[in-house]
Amino acid sequence: MKNLEDSKYKTISEAAKELGLINKKDGSIQTHTLRYWEKQFKQIKPVIGAGNRRYYSDKSIKLVKRIKFLLKDKGLTISG
Repeated sequence: MKNLEDSKYKTISEAAKELGLINKKDGSIQTHTLRYWEKQFKQIKPVIGAGNRRYYSDKSIKLVKRIKFLLKDKGLTISG
């Protein structure tokens, strides 16, 4: 497998920062939200690298942005 850290893929922390998944109280990155959405939406398929590290492609991040918009901004539910 090619070196994912040097490619166009982003780690789960980098993806969460880009998506704005940051706790407003303490500033921590909410990577657990991405992991939960992976379980709920089978379309989110990060590449799993060495040590079970998740790497997200630009396509995956665009999909998660759309999901975040529908859930957080529009107020839809996962079942909806």
